[in-house]
Amino acid sequence: MNRSLKRKCLIALSLVGVLLVVSCNRRPLEVMVDEKVKVNVKINWQVNFVEIYGTVPNGMTVMVWPSSGAAPIVQTTNSNSVTLYLTPDTYRMIIYSETPDDYQYQSFFDYYNYDGIAMRSKHFTTKAWDDGVDYMYYPDEIGVALDTFLITREMVERDTTLFVYYDDYKNDPEQVNREHTYTYEIPEVGWPMTVNLTVKAKIKRRQSLKTIEANISGMADGFYLSRINRTVESGTLRLVNDNTHQWKLEKTGADIDSMGYATFVIPSFGLPYGKELLSERSASDNVLSFYIYLTDGTAYQCSFDVGKEIKYVTPEGREAQIRYRQDLQNLNLEIDLSDVIVLPPMPDSGSGAGFDAKVDEWEDGGTIDMGGF
Repeated sequence: MNRSLKRKCLIALSLVGVLLVVSCNRRPLEVMVDEKVKVNVKINWQVNFVEIYGTVPNGMTVMVWPSSGAAPIVQTTNSNSVTLYLTPDTYRMIIYSETPDDYQYQSFFDYYNYDGIAMRSKHFTTKAWDDGVDYMYYPDEIGVALDTFLITREMVERDTTLFVYYDDYKNDPEQVNREHTYTYEIPEVGWPMTVNLTVKAKIKRRQSLKTIEANISGMADGFYLSRINRTVESGTLRLVNDNTHQWKLEKTGADIDSMGYATFVIPSFGLPYGKELLSERSASDNVLSFYIYLTDGTAYQCSFDVGKEIKYVTPEGREAQIRYRQDLQNLNLEIDLSDVIVLPPMPDSGSGAGFDAKVDEWEDGGTIDMGGF
């Protein structure tokens, strides 16, 4: 045998050896290959959501978009976790509290479009003094989490029970999804998407006052879930006594011309996108209007431009300095009206002007609920 032929034989034998080694580790020929990875998405509502709303949501919705631009995978659950089976790809994910049907006063727009999905408040009008004003409903409690994550081929290969014989698969196709032994955990934290708006007004001759109604314009009517940006569009919120929200009055003196402080707190989506920073707002962007019922049966109306008087405060009540939009998380809004609302004097009816039977309860100071008047 010449040297050239001997070299060819050695090469051939080497290739056979390699094939034998590889054949020992190759996958079975007749198998169903599940290319999916078991992923458990778990969200923590305790850190921020409970801090603002006081309770965890009843459930959540998880929406996952593949990079192909296909329709999202959507799953809802009444717990704080959900299991998904995903093929290798890059995914964008939105999680929000509850389900679309759970929101009575808000609606979703462009629901399956990651870049466009938005929650917007429903609108209504009323037959009261502010007849014809296009009002928004107060927002429900809502929390959102965003993330982008990668499912790799290596993650698929890690699952040792990925391959199921075809005959077994024909008898029980569902076992493909049941046979995963490794679960990838994706932890998330839900952030509240509403903020409290507190309105404080100084009222002179508080004894003339029976009850208050008000509204404020220029508040965001929703937000884009994928950007956590409020909508540019805005609307008007009512500040009127109902079963949940009440005007409260605090007096500061005993004489008839003394001051009172009226306060009202409502949930809101905050300020519209492009108006969050003080430098972006003009005074007329937000108008606070009052309709005050007086003890003689008449009414007093007044309005104030308050766009420059809106401040951000921490949950503890401390004013926060805002420079960038990313500084806005977990901050409430407050308007401490700089103008004083001066009511006309009312003749003494002998019944203790203003608030009638309730007046004795707060002659010595303190705060009272103005509901029911």
